[in-house]
Amino acid sequence: MVNAIIRLKQVAALAGVSSSTVSRAVSKPHTLHPDTLKRVQAAIDSLDYVPFAPARVWSALTSHDELSDWHPTPFDLEPRVGGRVSYRASPQTPEIPQGRVLAFEPPRLLAYSWGEDELRWELHGDDGSCTLRLTHIFDDRLKAARDAAGWHLCLDALSRSLEGDARPQRGSVPRLPTGWQRLNAYYEERFEIPPEQATPPPSL
Repeated sequence: MVNAIIRLKQVAALAGVSSSTVSRAVSKPHTLHPDTLKRVQAAIDSLDYVPFAPARVWSALTSHDELSDWHPTPFDLEPRVGGRVSYRASPQTPEIPQGRVLAFEPPRLLAYSWGEDELRWELHGDDGSCTLRLTHIFDDRLKAARDAAGWHLCLDALSRSLEGDARPQRGSVPRLPTGWQRLNAYYEERFEIPPEQATPPPSL
């Protein structure tokens, strides 16, 4: 698993800024000079590199069998804008109502509703490699650390899945994956969310 603190330091080193500046670029971008923000964003992009072709990553983002390897709520979708996104019920995942495909441009852009939120996946690159960017749009700022920790672990799992590593059986996955609590605490500090005010994980 990529360590979040190491990643923060890597971005800071690439951009030539402090770790606190990288944190501000994520949580308070309006407080930075535009040139500084641009350098930090470029450094983040360079670390979102995936050594697989966009078409290969697109399959992992859209195939139910592959989603089961890494996505917190695997689904089936109708491959068109306005199509249904049907989340599969599981004892290990919260129930999510049917969603809708909001953007569908294979193999470059996928967006869909996820409960009250929106997930947007963008791929940029050529036949041999690409960068993958996830944008999670939501209203509840106090759940930012919780969800950032979750996506951190899920994207690590996506990387392992693309590399062909075997996944654990769904029934053996704990309620909160190993490492989530540490990452949640890190992101609470990074996003300046008091632990007592943070939105807890959804109940099953």
